[in-house]
Amino acid sequence: SLAGFFVYRELTRVGDPGVINIGQQAPDFKVKGEDGREIKLSDYRGKLVFLNFWATWCLPCVEEMPEMETLKNTYKDRKFQMLAVSVDTNWDVIKEFYQQHNLTIPAGLDPGHQVSGLYKVFKFPETFLIDGNGYVVKHTWSEHWASPRTVALVDSLIQQQEARQATADKQASTH
Repeated sequence: SLAGFFVYRELTRVGDPGVINIGQQAPDFKVKGEDGREIKLSDYRGKLVFLNFWATWCLPCVEEMPEMETLKNTYKDRKFQMLAVSVDTNWDVIKEFYQQHNLTIPAGLDPGHQVSGLYKVFKFPETFLIDGNGYVVKHTWSEHWASPRTVALVDSLIQQQEARQATADKQASTH
């Protein structure tokens, strides 16, 4: 199918040297959420993780965030977890930004660029889709998250996570 071709093409595209590429294990990390709680990437194993690096001063970030919110709400009851890691220096600007744009995307703060540095992020916004086993399956910059092609890709990746989970559950129940 045509959709299958695009999914395959996106999944097999290789990135630039020096960046975290498709097929590589995503580095685990910790960030603090707005409530001060620690958020670890590995806490989301078993789900498709949408890891976005952004900043409130980044115009393309401002443009893509509403579509990210729509995507988050579309897949809220599925094996999908979104995390927006901001390189801003404090929560006040993020809270104000979230209020202005009616956002509820889970956020983490990376003021010293430790996590974005770990992922070799150098332009914003930059997004990694990470499968339930912790491997990068897509790496992109400034995407139209509401486009039918992109929604189809995300949906397909979530379905893969759900199918893996169903298989694992079935195997566990027969042993």
